[in-house]
Amino acid sequence: MNRKQRRREAKDRQKDKAVEGGPATVLAAADAARKAGRPGDALALYKKILEKDPENATAFVGLVKIALNTNKIETAVALVGRALISEPGNTDALDAFAKVAAALDDPQKTARLNFDISQGLKQKGLFEEALVLHRKALCFDSGLAATDTQESLPLLIGGKLKEGWMAFEWRNTVGSLGPFTDKVWNGSDDVTDKTVLVWGEQGIGDQIIFINCLPDIMERAGQVIIEADDRLVDLFQRSFPKALVHGSTRFTGEGKSSWKDFSWLHDCPPVDYFIMQGSLPRFFRPTLESFPSSGGRLCADSERATAMAERLASLGMGRKVGICWRSLLRAEDRDDFYPPLECWRPIFSMPDSCFINLQAGLDRHEKEELEKRFAIDLVSIEDLDLTQDIDGTAALVSVLDAVVSTMTYLPMLSASLAVPTWRISRGGPEDEWAFLGAEKFPWFPELHVGFGTSDEDLTGQFEKAATGIVGA
Repeated sequence: MNRKQRRREAKDRQKDKAVEGGPATVLAAADAARKAGRPGDALALYKKILEKDPENATAFVGLVKIALNTNKIETAVALVGRALISEPGNTDALDAFAKVAAALDDPQKTARLNFDISQGLKQKGLFEEALVLHRKALCFDSGLAATDTQESLPLLIGGKLKEGWMAFEWRNTVGSLGPFTDKVWNGSDDVTDKTVLVWGEQGIGDQIIFINCLPDIMERAGQVIIEADDRLVDLFQRSFPKALVHGSTRFTGEGKSSWKDFSWLHDCPPVDYFIMQGSLPRFFRPTLESFPSSGGRLCADSERATAMAERLASLGMGRKVGICWRSLLRAEDRDDFYPPLECWRPIFSMPDSCFINLQAGLDRHEKEELEKRFAIDLVSIEDLDLTQDIDGTAALVSVLDAVVSTMTYLPMLSASLAVPTWRISRGGPEDEWAFLGAEKFPWFPELHVGFGTSDEDLTGQFEKAATGIVGA
C-alpha cells in the first residue's frame, strides 16, 4: 500500500468516526473538510447532518459556502433560503445571505431571493421576519406587491383583528416603502423622543378612516409628520396641530403608494421611524374594544363653516340634508353598483327638508332628472369645487343637519366631523373589511350603515334613514 492510499484510508477513518459522533462532531468535521479544500467530503458530511436534522441551518450555511466557492450561484440561492427559513436569526446564515445577494448583482433576482424567503417564513408563521424581507423585495421589484393573496379580507371581515391586521401588511396597495424600508416602526420601539413619518395611502376615504389612530401615535412619539393626499392637508393640519402635515401625492384610482419628491423633508426634523397609515391599527386597534367611543376627529375651518351656515340659513327654515348618490369614478354604472335613484324616494319625501348637493361631478341633465322625479329643488353651492376643495366641502358638511350617501369618501368625512350620517350600500357587512365583524361601523359611531341586495331592501334602508333623520 503506497503513501497516497494510506492517506486516503486515514481520511476515510476520520470521516467514519465523525459520522459516528454527535451532530457537533459531524459539523466540525464537515467544516474542517470544507476549509481544507475537500468539498466532496464536506458535502457528504453536511448531507448526513441534514438526513437526521432537515432544518439544520449551520449545515445549509456550509453548503452555501461550498456553492459560492464553486461559483454555483443558483444552488447557493436555493440553499441560503433553506438556511434562513430554518433559523431566521442565525448570524452565519444572514452573512451567507448577504454574500449570495452580492453575488447575484441583478435587482430582479435579488427581489426574488428576498421574496421567496419571505414567503417561506410567512408559511412558518414567522410574520415579523417575513415582513422585513418582503419589504426589501419590493424595493427591488415593486410589482411583487401584486402577489397579495387577500388573506386579510376574510380575517378582518370575521372580526379576527390580530391576525387580520398582520395579513394586511402584505396589501397590494403598498408597492414599496422606498427609502424608508429600513426605518419601519415595529410598534414596540420607544419613539418618545423620535420623529415618526406616517404615510397616507389609498383613497381619501381610507385616509380619513385611519385618522382614528393618529392621536395614538402622536401621544407616543416626540414628533409626527403626516404625508396625506394634498387635498387633505389643511383639514388634517387644523385637526392635528401638533403634527407636521404635508401633501405631495394624490389618489389616482390605482391606490398604490408612490414615491416622488422628498425634498420637502429637508425642512422637517430627520425621520427616525416610518409607518404606513394603514399599518397603525395593527398596533393601536387590535380588538374592537380598543376603538374609541367617539369618532369625531376632524375640525372644519370655522370661518368657512360660519359663511356656509349663513348661506344655508338664507334658504329658509327646515333641516338641511346633504346627499350624494354615486362616486365620481363610478358614474357609468350608477344603478348597478349603487342604489337606483328610485330607492331614494323616502329621503326626498321627508317633510321640512332642504336638500344640499354633495355629489361631485353632477351634470345638468342628472340634476334635472332628480328634481323632476322627486319634485324637489337640489341646492348646489356653485363656487365650491366638491372634487378639489375638500376643506371647503368639510366646512359645508359640518353645518348640515344630516348627510345621506352611498359608498363614497363622503360618509367618512361627515362622520369624522361628528355629523349624523347614513350610508346605504349594496351587499352586506360581509362584503366590507372595514366593518371588522362589528354590528356598527367601528371607526365612526356617528355613521349609520344600511345594506341591501335587492332594490326593495335598499328602499327599506332609506326608509330607516329618513325615520332616523326626522326623529332626531
